[in-house]
Formats: sequence, C-alpha cells, structure tokens
Amino acid sequence: MRLFNFSAGPAALPAPVRERLAEALEPDLWGSPSVAEISHRGARFSGIAEELLARLRSLMGLGEEHEILLLHGGANLQFAWLPMNLAAGRKAAYVLTGHWGEKALAEARRCGSAEAVASGADAGYVDLPELAPLPGDFAYLHYTGNETIHGVQYPAPPDAFIPLAADLSSEFLSRPYPYSQLGFAYAGAQKNLGIAGLTVVLIRRDLLDRIPSGLPKYLDYRTWAASSSMYNTPCTLAWFVALEVLRWIEGMGGLAVLGARNSARAGRLYAAIDNSDFWSNPVARRCRSVMNVPFFPADDRLTMPAVAAAEEAGLIGLKGHRALGGLRASLYNALDDDAVENLIDFLGEFERSRT
Repeated sequence: MRLFNFSAGPAALPAPVRERLAEALEPDLWGSPSVAEISHRGARFSGIAEELLARLRSLMGLGEEHEILLLHGGANLQFAWLPMNLAAGRKAAYVLTGHWGEKALAEARRCGSAEAVASGADAGYVDLPELAPLPGDFAYLHYTGNETIHGVQYPAPPDAFIPLAADLSSEFLSRPYPYSQLGFAYAGAQKNLGIAGLTVVLIRRDLLDRIPSGLPKYLDYRTWAASSSMYNTPCTLAWFVALEVLRWIEGMGGLAVLGARNSARAGRLYAAIDNSDFWSNPVARRCRSVMNVPFFPADDRLTMPAVAAAEEAGLIGLKGHRALGGLRASLYNALDDDAVENLIDFLGEFERSRT
C-alpha cells in the first residue's frame, strides 16, 4: 500500500532527495566519510555551504542588504532570540493569528516589553485581525505568515512602517514571496526545506546595529554573521539535505511553479470540504492556509475513528494538533499530487459510511 504523509512536521521529503540522502550516508569507494561525518571546516562541506547560501539567496531574491544565517534551535529559540537582539530599549509589536503567535509574544515578554497590537483570539482565530497604524517607535512588527495549527495565512505581508519580523516556518519557499521587504524572518527547515536541525534566519544588515552589547556571544546574531553561521559545529546532514531540496525546487520550475501547484491542490481540498455536509473548515476564505488545512467532522466523536480509518487507507499524519483538535492536512511542497486526490476520495467515502 502506498503511504501519503500529511504530517505537519517533520514533513515528507521529495523522493529524489531521499535517494541522494541514502547515497550521501554511505562512505564512498575511497573510504571518505559520509556527509553526516565530514568536518564542517573541510573543503567538501565548504562547497555544500557556499552553494546552499547562494541558492537560498537566489530563490529568495535577496541582495546584499540582507544577511542569511543558518542556525540551530527552531522557531522556539527565535521567539526569544529575536527580541533579545532587536528590541533592546524598545517595545515590540505582535499581531496574533493563532497558537504560534501567542507563543512568540509570551517569549518576547520574558525578554522585555512586547504588546499584542492586533489579535484574532476573540473570534477563535478564523480570520486576520484588523491592524491599525503603528507608532514608529516600535522595534518591529512580528507576524506569523502561516499558522500551522489554526490554518490562517497572510496572502501578503501586513502593511507597516516599521521593520517586519516574520515567522515563516510552515510556508517558507512554498510560493513567491517578497522576502526583501522583511527586516527579519525565520523558518525551521523541517517543513519545506528538509529535516530538523537547521533554522534559516534572514536579517537586514542595518538592523544588526541595534543589537546591544553584553549579550552572550552565542545569542548575538553578529557572532553568526561574522562566522558564516559556523560559530559552533552545524548539523552537516541538515545543510546537505537543504541543498538537495533547493536543487529539487529549482528542477521543479522554482517558486512560481510550486506556488501555483500548491494553491491549486489546496483549492481542490477546500472545495471538497465546503461542498460537504459532514466536513467543515471555519477559516475565512480570504486567509485560508495553502499549507495546513484543519477540518472537522460534524460529530467530534468521529475524529479519532476518521484518523484511524485514514491510516488504514495509507493517509498518515492527519490527526489535528492537541490545541485545536479535529484533523489537519499539511500540504507541503514534497507531498505528491496524488495524495490530495486520495484524501478527497477518502473524505467522501468516510462521510457516506457515517451518514
């Protein structure tokens, strides 16, 4: 039976990348180590690092005004790392569209002064909140581009006259995006860029001047910029996989092609849900996520039977997050197109069996 992986992360890898990964984990005929064992200071890994950064910069459309850092710790570390560096002596503004925005704000408040300037919480995080003009003395406006749990996504970055700081973890490299408009952004690799162990951070170089002195060296973005992201040993395997994924994205036709493909198949799934009397999605159509689609049966008691039946049909990873419940289909770049058609067929069959 063929398996389709709808997990929110770690997510599916493209089949060609899995094949290259298997090859790279074997020592070559001359006895040199596998890619997971090579020195990050050696020539072999230097070539990987240089190509990875060059391809990232090209796909994101970034010039030299932005620094790209390849870090550890995932989004959870960036929730604190960002305000420690860029909000010293200032208040940071946060717009909340779901669970991960709440977590980011909570960590920022542990590090200094932070305020929720707009929130969709009262409405149950089913729409984008109205954002009023902000005073220019805020350090930055933080937003979550795509809420992985609640399935709310910004079609484009919000308008603000202060630096934008974006959590792009679950939509990174899934469509064309105005990365150059952002002052700061971060994304874990395990959704659309490979495997856990790598977090991409972009930061506008002029914002580095805001970083206060006296921070621990590890927690100062300037340390990583000055060391080409190798202040300590990177996860060489995660960097290698990311490079192979970037090559695969380019081979697929780039972000424009992937973006159109992702939007089309999400549209088919939403149409199946909307045309059903059994399944539902509460998110406003103007901001429905293309990457993460939460949906619910008419009777909550049927959630777990639906998850179990889906797994028997080869559709894995559909259980919703514990913070929201229901089911959730994550439609990341590497998911096969056939997966969505199989899921749509399953939803229809399950509905007919229960009504």
